[in-house]
Amino acid sequence: MKKIPASEYSRFINTAQHIPFCKVYPLSVAEGTQSGCIYANESESLILIRHRGNFTFMSGTPNEAELREIHELILSEKLKFLCQDNSLAEKLMQYGDVELVPRDVYSYPHDKAPVINIPDGYTMRRIDEELFNKLTGIVIPSYYWKDYDEYRRNGIGICIMHGSEPASWAFSAASSSSECDIGIETAEAYRKHGLALAAAAAVIKEILPEKRPAWTCQRTNLGSARTAEKLGFVKCSDCILIRKPL
Repeated sequence: MKKIPASEYSRFINTAQHIPFCKVYPLSVAEGTQSGCIYANESESLILIRHRGNFTFMSGTPNEAELREIHELILSEKLKFLCQDNSLAEKLMQYGDVELVPRDVYSYPHDKAPVINIPDGYTMRRIDEELFNKLTGIVIPSYYWKDYDEYRRNGIGICIMHGSEPASWAFSAASSSSECDIGIETAEAYRKHGLALAAAAAVIKEILPEKRPAWTCQRTNLGSARTAEKLGFVKCSDCILIRKPL
């Protein structure tokens, strides 16, 4: 498959809009909000849109050779391929060296953000350049955004601080013209204090009403699922992530 030049990404906005789940990720790339990569076969009947965070979505039906090429990208470039086609996922599994990870997709049916106060002893701070570069963990802005300048122009993020130490944060992991998908993480020493709820609620308040909040997580991540439900998110769909085993 060929890589499409970044200058042509806007040609694939309509393609991204017709992806039936988690479209905020492919749209953010096609619209030029976030970095990523778009692949296509010669006829452009098969399109892959890969987000900066490696989440990759497909439009079209691959033939055997194209599916094997996708499998190779998963192995060689750690591409995280998402689909809702069980038979396609099973076929990729049969090629070997990949695992299937069920994920749940949530929508936000409300017009206002929940009001969740932070506990005493903590303060709330926007994710600025210092925090963008300082935050460490699995779900952090620098994993989803190329650099602080890209994040500053198009991203949103709130960090709950304990003194000068980041305790919990929420931010737009993907941002399109119509949606923001929220990523959260809490430093291990500060978990089970409701900090992620407060940070995410603050981000939802920033997102609305211009865009709709979105949420996705692995089905086994019960903490993330419970957080989403407490915030008012409702499960609306699911998908399968195919990746190289961690």
